[in-house]
Parts: sequence; C-alpha cells; structure tokens
Amino acid sequence: MSNASIVENIYTHLAEGDFKPIFEALAPDVEWIEAENIPYSPGHSIVSPGDIQKYVFDELAKDFAEFHMPVKRIVDGGQTVVVEGRYTGTTNTGKDLDAIYAHVWTFDNSKVVHFQQYSDTWQWRRVLDADA
Repeated sequence: MSNASIVENIYTHLAEGDFKPIFEALAPDVEWIEAENIPYSPGHSIVSPGDIQKYVFDELAKDFAEFHMPVKRIVDGGQTVVVEGRYTGTTNTGKDLDAIYAHVWTFDNSKVVHFQQYSDTWQWRRVLDADA
C-alpha cells in the first residue's frame, strides 16, 4: 500500500468516526505539530500517539457536537503526502466552524513520523471562544 493510500484510508475512516487507522499508521515516536495558535496546540510538538489522543482528539470530542474534515485533494509526493480540505462542524455551544486546512504527512517505512497541520486558526479561536 502506498503512503498516499494509507492517508486516503485514514480520512475515509475518520469520516465514519473511526480513528483506529490513524493510530495504526503512527510511528511510536511520531512528531505531531498542531497549527500555531490553534487552541489544541500545547505550544510544542506532540511526540506520542497517547498525547495526540489527549491533546487533539479528546479535545475535539469535548468541544464539538458535529465535526467533519472533507478532503478536497490528496497530493502524493512519495514519502510526503499533502491533504487539503476544510474543517466543518458545530460546537457544543452552537457555533459553526468552516476553516481551510492542509495536512503534511511524512513517512518512513510506511509509518507516519511527522505530521504538520496548517489551518485558519482565527476560525478555531472564534468558535471556541479562545480569546474571550
């Protein structure tokens, strides 16, 4: 399976609410970087699948009643795969999110060793009242 196929499989399963494939693809020492100023960023790289769950996915589940990440396109660069799309959803307080994203996945031996998120962090901060 190509790295782009692994990533495509991850997003297909994420759309169904299944997070298992993302964690199966991560190297134990993966470096995960949330976009600067996004409310879920701890201010440093996240370096383990357990901490990714804690800082990112657990927080999303607490904040959003509905959350989607439709993919616009996947660019296969071999060891690097780029995904473009939009985050959409509604927070538990009823605010709607519609923010562009780009995800850069870097692989080594079919395992994700680096992930970089880029997004419109103003949208995130607005709907999560991060600047209140």
